[in-house]
Amino acid sequence: MPDIEWWLALMLAALGAWFDLTSRRLPNWLCAVFAIAGASGLIATQGVELLPWALFHAVVALILGMLLFRLGMIGGGDAKFYAAAACAVPAAPAAGPLTLLGWTSAAGLALLLAMLVGRQVGKHAGRRHILKGWEVPYGLAIAAGFWVTLIAV
Repeated sequence: MPDIEWWLALMLAALGAWFDLTSRRLPNWLCAVFAIAGASGLIATQGVELLPWALFHAVVALILGMLLFRLGMIGGGDAKFYAAAACAVPAAPAAGPLTLLGWTSAAGLALLLAMLVGRQVGKHAGRRHILKGWEVPYGLAIAAGFWVTLIAV
């Protein structure tokens, strides 16, 4: 279980997952508060020395995320939400960013598979469900990756 200093960031990650799942939106205010909570949790648990590395991770993640957004591969909210999560995960040691990216990617794959199964089941049952179209609520995968990254540390 993560230290109490992480609870606000974990709750904000869960809130972002809920927003993205239900409305396909990740508000800017939520990303900003999530980034602050993540950075605060990092400082409280590991000291201020790692903060520059976490901010470096966040800036690189935001730049790459905005490039992917520009190419139409992800949503802008997803890019900002992942960058906010990166504020809690320093780029040193080198495994930090790879851990967050790896768990987020694994959760994204699981989400995509769940959507595929859900569509097949829904089609045969004749029901509408929360997964609208093929838009992937990737905020859910980012939140799951963030949770697992903090729990694994």
